[in-house]
Amino acid sequence: MKLKLFYLFFLLVNVCFAQKQWTLEDCLVHASENNINIKQSKLNTIYSKNDYLQSKINLLPTINANASQSLNFGRNIDPYTNLFTLNKVRYNNLGANSNFVLFSGFQKINNIKKNSYDYLASKFDSEKISNDISINIITAFLQLLYLKELEKVHLDKISLSLLQVDRIEKMVEVGRLPKGDFLQTESQLAQEELQLVNVKNELDLANLNLKQLLDLEMAVEFDIVDPDIDIDDNFLIQSSDTIYKSAYNNLPNIKSAINRLKSSQKSLAIAKGARSPQIIISGSLGTGYSDDSKLINLNDGSVNDYPSNQQLKDNFNQTVSISVSLPIFNGFQVYNSISQSKIALLQAEYSLKLEENKLRKEIEQANTDALASHKKYLANKKSVLSLIESFRYTEEKYDMGIVSTYEYNESKNRLFQSEADLLQAKYDYIFKIKILDFYLGNKLTF
Repeated sequence: MKLKLFYLFFLLVNVCFAQKQWTLEDCLVHASENNINIKQSKLNTIYSKNDYLQSKINLLPTINANASQSLNFGRNIDPYTNLFTLNKVRYNNLGANSNFVLFSGFQKINNIKKNSYDYLASKFDSEKISNDISINIITAFLQLLYLKELEKVHLDKISLSLLQVDRIEKMVEVGRLPKGDFLQTESQLAQEELQLVNVKNELDLANLNLKQLLDLEMAVEFDIVDPDIDIDDNFLIQSSDTIYKSAYNNLPNIKSAINRLKSSQKSLAIAKGARSPQIIISGSLGTGYSDDSKLINLNDGSVNDYPSNQQLKDNFNQTVSISVSLPIFNGFQVYNSISQSKIALLQAEYSLKLEENKLRKEIEQANTDALASHKKYLANKKSVLSLIESFRYTEEKYDMGIVSTYEYNESKNRLFQSEADLLQAKYDYIFKIKILDFYLGNKLTF
């Protein structure tokens, strides 16, 4: 009974999952939570954050404790009595030491700032990877929508052709049309069925492509929601400068390049800090005992055992020191480090400039493409409306026997090709608009 209930539950879960239709937002959320590349980039961010936190902790003094025990044989000097002994002697040492850098050319402070910029750059790199994957998903999603609508167009075309084949067959049977018209119409139907097969194959590939972008397994049933997308006949033109300013303040690749530049500036400051003197304060505590040590009574000259706790108390010592290290000559290491840091800073400046130029060119292209695709969509829309009327008129004349089957098929083909072109223009325009939304920081959903 339990086994039957388990199988029933398993089937219900599969059915429910299979019936789920994915919206574009579902796809984007799933990718952000499950994509391996995004997860890897987040790990890199955590790694950079740990470096940043460690550089802050490095401001604290170091404190270390030590303990040792040794056993000496033969002739040696007891470190606590400074006397020669031939006995087997056991020594115990306990201690602690601390170091604190008072000044080192502000290298630690600059290292904290450098690592903070590296951490921010890593976060923005992760966002860029997520954005790139989102754009790929939107492209695949729109391609799937386009092919689904294109499939409907071809199905409508085939439905009309089937009616035409049936009608011509009856007219051939009664002798109103020659058999050649019937064969020509059947040939037209066969070509349309082949076109439908090709579209279905492309649809399957587009479906697979989107599933792979989402890292879904092959066996998972997958379908998307067909959103209602209204296209305004009026295109709101925005200047490329306005879009660029918005994108410059929002896009992670620009923010990453800016923080890489700031990091390079701090790297140069760290390298220059090596020219400065280093001031370190140190302190230590220590004690120990030897089992060969004896306690001599100065009054009567008697020798007694020296208790270990008494030795630890008597041998307790403290040290405080301050040291100054001034670099004079070190094989031009500091000079070369500064020179290399200057080069890295120039590279970072050039990288930022390249990103800025690339962004400006992309926005100018995207804005021009969006305007052009909108014009193309309107032209195709007008063409479809015109061809619908033309086909309706040709169909009426065909029913009256005024035009031939060839002319009828040509008119039908022009209409459906125009509808296919309109679909392509429609989704091309939607994609271009989504690219502009991406640069403007708008939500990438329908």
